[in-house]
Amino acid sequence: MSKYQYSVLNYWNDGDDLYVNYIVENTETKQKANVIEYYDTSDIECDYNTASEAEIEKALTTLLEENDGIEFKLPKASELSPLLRYIYDRVCESEDNMCHIDYNDWEELKEEEDFLEEDINVLEQEIEKYNLHDYITLDDGEYKICGYGGLQCFVNDDRVKESDELER
Repeated sequence: MSKYQYSVLNYWNDGDDLYVNYIVENTETKQKANVIEYYDTSDIECDYNTASEAEIEKALTTLLEENDGIEFKLPKASELSPLLRYIYDRVCESEDNMCHIDYNDWEELKEEEDFLEEDINVLEQEIEKYNLHDYITLDDGEYKICGYGGLQCFVNDDRVKESDELER
């Protein structure tokens, strides 16, 4: 029997991407990880369009159990820089699973959120450290920062919240 217990909190479909927010608990240490993962709707062992919620959750749990605790190796949200955490939160909250910060938005964020230009340097280092090149782009001409879907899948959101369910 596995020492990890998986519980689906919620899931949502974005095109053919099926995002699932779940908790995994190490039953020996009682540690928990709050994570988002995504699969193609064709990855689950039932027809997404006709299956019941219970059938979908069961199929998702089966897929998640294959992770076998890898979630505990993910970076913790509490250890990310404030700017990366901000981008992560915006991607999680967006219906499009994206975050766009244009150059004017960046100037406003520097005033309202107390970000500094050196926060961009820290973000660049984190992009390298965590290999986030596919999920965050900087200075593309139109936007200062873009965060894309999939970014929310690389974090163990260990922050204390009112609910385990992550924003979406």
